[in-house]
Amino acid sequence: MTTLTSEADAAHALMMLLAEHAGMPRADFDVHEYVSDAGEPEWGVVLVVGDSLAHFEQWRAALDLDPVFVDFSACSHGACLNAIGDFDGVSVELFAVADTPAK
Repeated sequence: MTTLTSEADAAHALMMLLAEHAGMPRADFDVHEYVSDAGEPEWGVVLVVGDSLAHFEQWRAALDLDPVFVDFSACSHGACLNAIGDFDGVSVELFAVADTPAK
């Protein structure tokens, strides 16, 4: 049986993530509630990197998120990247939006 992730677990993982990666490029952080694959409410961490796909890649590597699972899409702001993984037993979503050069 899997233990559900609580808001406190997610907050603790966020604090550990910030402590372990203090020298990383700036990102916005939050804890959020989502519905697990089993349909149960769980908590996770969201990191949003703005204006730099290179900073997204630095965070992706630091969090050891598999590059195979990085999703790219064109969005109204330019290029959007998204990766989901795990940190300290808590779901982590890394997201970036960056302007793309005009043609």
